[in-house]
Amino acid sequence: MYPKQKMYVLLAMLLILALACNLSPQGGETPQDPGAVDTMVAQTVAASGGQQATLIDPETGQGDSGGQQPPPGDSAPTETATFTPEPTATATMTPTDSPPPPSAIDALNLGSPDATYNFNNAGTFFTYNSADSKVEIKDGTLQFTMKNAVSWTIWSFSAIELEDYYFEINVKMPDDCVGADRGGIIFGTPPGETDNGANYQISCDGRYRLFIYDGAATDTLVPWTSSSEIMGGPGKTNRLGVLHKDNKITLYMNGVKLTTVTDNTYVGEGRIGINMGADEHDNLTIYFDDAAYWTSIP
Repeated sequence: MYPKQKMYVLLAMLLILALACNLSPQGGETPQDPGAVDTMVAQTVAASGGQQATLIDPETGQGDSGGQQPPPGDSAPTETATFTPEPTATATMTPTDSPPPPSAIDALNLGSPDATYNFNNAGTFFTYNSADSKVEIKDGTLQFTMKNAVSWTIWSFSAIELEDYYFEINVKMPDDCVGADRGGIIFGTPPGETDNGANYQISCDGRYRLFIYDGAATDTLVPWTSSSEIMGGPGKTNRLGVLHKDNKITLYMNGVKLTTVTDNTYVGEGRIGINMGADEHDNLTIYFDDAAYWTSIP
């Protein structure tokens, strides 16, 4: 064989070897780091407009984001939300009826809302069903269920994104709630993000709180505080309101102002959703209804 021919053969062999090194194993994709896969999934969900619930313990600041994980045996739901209407079968547990709570419309001189949601069908608020929790439209309410009780707050978003607004929603406790079983509003989360937000909650025993989880740590702006404005106890309905303007957050309960705090974490457009938590028993459901928001605010 001539020298030039030998050189060509050698170059061809090297080229084949280089190509072979870049091929994935046959029958599957190249294995990836689990943490990288989780990040890719989260980015895909956010980009597609889907929704996942997020678990966070406000007492410790631990959650399912930033590499932190829920306690052993508990994991964040991985199913994305859908807009498919849920069946209208009768719920297995119906909370005790209570009169509609008052609104802050008159106190704030708000006028007609920009939008209202009575949850007679699916749409703006995301629904999903996972091994740990679910959000569904049923019997004219938005129902948020934690299937496995742990000391976490979970949340799920709507398609609502606002800057400078007043938002209200009815939060109804089930007949079997106890102690710090809780539900409320998450707000301020930047568009496209899911693992952080400001959480306004009320508990079954008649307290409220406000905390911020920024994806890594918790900042309690208002600790659990008792209020005579809250209708505490099983089966009770309260109307929670958030006035968010610039860096001012004002909390309302049944039409009455509770407190105002200043915080610069979330300034500008943010997402709005619902949250809940259960510490002592499984399959606790919090009921949400009659949501509305205003962007012409004082």
